[in-house]
Amino acid sequence: MFFVLCAGEAGILLVVLSLYRAAAKPDVTSFLCSLTGVVFLCSSIIVAFSVGWTIHAILKSNPSSRKLQFMAFGLNLVMLFLTLGTTEVMSFVLSKQTVAGETLLGVFLYPRKFSTFAAQRKQAMDQMVPESSYYVYDPLLGWTVGPSRSDQTGENVSSSEGLRSPRVGMSFADARARHSGVSPHPASVRVAMIGDSMTFGHEVRCEETWGHALEGLLQPHVQVLNFGVIAYGLNQTLLRYEKDVRPWHPQIVIIGISSEMIRRINSIYPALMTPAWGHLLARPRLVRKNDVPSVINYPLPTPREILAYSTIQEWPHLDLDAYYRPFQWERGGIWHLFEQSYLFRFLYSLRPPIEAQPKDIQHEALLLSQFVTKYLVRKVVEDGAVPLIVWFPYASELRRPADLGTTGHYLTRMLHDAGIEYYDPTECLSEVGTSEAYAVWGHYSPKGNAHIAKCLEPLVRAQIKRLRH
Repeated sequence: MFFVLCAGEAGILLVVLSLYRAAAKPDVTSFLCSLTGVVFLCSSIIVAFSVGWTIHAILKSNPSSRKLQFMAFGLNLVMLFLTLGTTEVMSFVLSKQTVAGETLLGVFLYPRKFSTFAAQRKQAMDQMVPESSYYVYDPLLGWTVGPSRSDQTGENVSSSEGLRSPRVGMSFADARARHSGVSPHPASVRVAMIGDSMTFGHEVRCEETWGHALEGLLQPHVQVLNFGVIAYGLNQTLLRYEKDVRPWHPQIVIIGISSEMIRRINSIYPALMTPAWGHLLARPRLVRKNDVPSVINYPLPTPREILAYSTIQEWPHLDLDAYYRPFQWERGGIWHLFEQSYLFRFLYSLRPPIEAQPKDIQHEALLLSQFVTKYLVRKVVEDGAVPLIVWFPYASELRRPADLGTTGHYLTRMLHDAGIEYYDPTECLSEVGTSEAYAVWGHYSPKGNAHIAKCLEPLVRAQIKRLRH
């Protein structure tokens, strides 16, 4: 009887796990035809057999042996509770809290607890002093560089207009202003740079960015303005141009694009796309409406407004975030008790949950990225400026062929399919070498930045010559 009872209890556990996974299936037929459904059916048969056999054995036994069977049944229950209790305590002790989520023996635990998730980000937000934070909330862009700011490291500094600069509070409004100082010559050509951290020049000081170096190579009559912002997607880049770049009336606009910018275009909440993201900020979500990109979630919620929700399911426009996985988050209700168990979550996470109908996120992002990029280029041209698109590859992408064959990079294929001309600095960076061109976290090193500026200089100078003629 002991082994029959153990088999039945194991079967009950598998039935519960299977039913918890069943919510990921669109209908009963899909569930029963899946591996989870097969496990559920087999486990149900084992449970039914165990219960039936136990009842049959008790009814057929004589009074003396029946007493022993009840004792065995009671002992089995005691051992079950002791085992589960001990295992649960050990699971809790061995679990680790990380910004990306809770882990147990190297396994990320699902469903994720929203309370823990929100508390970690609230702590990070409380440590930020709004008056001194380098990045500030923006109702349209999500976040942007604050004016006259310096971060805790002193590496990132901004001008009075909220542009990256070598000195706090300097102003680029004066046509003589340069990153290196005040020039005796007013700028006759203004170059604006927009993009994400690869354009911003993350991991290096302003004096070591390719924008700073490019300005130095183009003197004496050129002013370069860095509108790059860390972790921006193509959607934010377009809106940054319309909101902040256009009023400066640049003659040349360098549009820096990285593969991450394409992935971010369908992301509303960065913390879902990148679990290690420590802040609760939101991105604008663009949709194509009458051949015009339209923002559907303006104004964006502030971090405190996002924290005010008690469950993640309450977040605005969550269904349009391509990185939201409903079955990775706690559901509450009748499952609340199970979702508090580290053992249950560990067993559930050994085979991570997947969507019932997974979206082709990359394909959707590519289509929207093509539309947004073409629209941005058209707007730059309509404003009388020259757009210059530059692809900024990561270190891993340097080892991939830059042609447009079947193994070509999807970002270059996106630009090619959209009929957009772009500059590929792969060969330029290869001359430096991957180890020297990139910094610790994957952005360009001072040497990599200097080399990019050197390679971009003739392209920009050629456009300046065209403008003057």
